Amino acid sequence: MLEYFKFDLKRISLILLCLLPVSLITGPAIPDISITLISIFFLLNSLLYKDFKWLKEKWIISGFAFWVCLMFISLFALDVYKSLENAFIFIRYIIFAIAVSYWLLTDKKIFEIFLKILTITIVFILADCLFQFLNYDSFEGYGKDIFGFNPTHYGRLSGPFNDDVPGSHISRFVFFVIFLFLITKKTIFYNNFTLVIFISFSLFTIWLSGEAMALATTLLGILIYFFFIKEKKLLVLIGSIIALCMILLTNKFHIMNHDYTIISSTPYHHGLLINKFGNCKNMNNKTCSKLIKTNPEFTKVIKNFNQSIYYQIYKDAYKMWLDNKFTGVGLNNYESACKNNIKYRSNKLNYGICSAHPHNNYIQLLTETGLIGFLFFIFFLSMIFLKIIKNITFDLNKFSFINFCVLFWPIMSTGSLLKNWYGIEVFLVLGLLISIINLNYTKSKL
Repeated sequence: MLEYFKFDLKRISLILLCLLPVSLITGPAIPDISITLISIFFLLNSLLYKDFKWLKEKWIISGFAFWVCLMFISLFALDVYKSLENAFIFIRYIIFAIAVSYWLLTDKKIFEIFLKILTITIVFILADCLFQFLNYDSFEGYGKDIFGFNPTHYGRLSGPFNDDVPGSHISRFVFFVIFLFLITKKTIFYNNFTLVIFISFSLFTIWLSGEAMALATTLLGILIYFFFIKEKKLLVLIGSIIALCMILLTNKFHIMNHDYTIISSTPYHHGLLINKFGNCKNMNNKTCSKLIKTNPEFTKVIKNFNQSIYYQIYKDAYKMWLDNKFTGVGLNNYESACKNNIKYRSNKLNYGICSAHPHNNYIQLLTETGLIGFLFFIFFLSMIFLKIIKNITFDLNKFSFINFCVLFWPIMSTGSLLKNWYGIEVFLVLGLLISIINLNYTKSKL
């Protein structure tokens, strides 16, 4: 009976994990319940088997040290209860990544099954986003997706998420799908042709999504691929060139690039004011216009960064850190600290006085956990990075390096690690990239 119970824990956890790529599309609630259950079952399994070999891993020790640090610095937070609450439940992310890499995905067949499920969901997201693109309307922007969801912002894709995140989601997992193409024997679904098509449509969709940072980090990953990985390099290049051609053709011929005039262009939030033209509803052969405020052009933001919303948010965060250098304002205390102290507010046109979080992992940890928490986090990442570097001999293990760089590239806007949807994706990626190393894929597999 005891042996069955142990097996059942793992079987249920594997089902939850394999369903995670699908449940991530539904929102944060179901995935959060799933990873919490997986974490609890993993700890129960470790107790039942008295198997704690994984505790010898340096990155795991540093992860737990980071968590203890979060609990400690919370005692000095502006809102101690809120910080302690967020610190306490943060442990589920770390345990989840351990469970993925040292318990659930320890067999190559199971790992590849998971990657195939992940691939199916990514392909579905691509198709759904392209469906929105094909339903473009001059006044409404990208149209409804297959489920009837409309994008929340003009000029942004939502796909099936009911939020403007498909580009960043694809960018976090696209290299795992490419990895699957390299380790899977050629079939009608997995061959050179479909790999090129997948790469081209992934890049094209990320560009369409309007998420500049998602596109930038994906291109960074491709650049690293060209430098470090020999296999399928030509196919990745062809896919990238096709995506570039698709982007250029869309810019030249698609109506969305010709049905407007620019009224004003500033680097501020929603700083691009355009006058859109299109057919009037219920009025044949009549042309109507509509003023629309949307996100500023990426080049405008880069050239005038000190006037952008990102600069204003980072500046507020910096002021908070100056007043709380060692322990920060407390986990998830950024917004309340801003609202309660006029010193931390800056004029953010079209945005509001305060942001929910600093929109950068490193700045958030520096602001909310101070130098102490920030250094423990850097130590945690360093231990993972060292594990990757020590096992980077083979081409396939280099995918872990690519995914790590895409995930933790410092110069980009991000979600909040404390928000369950983003946090789950980050630690799922960590679990997967460590699994690649643990499974010891070698060049002979290719």
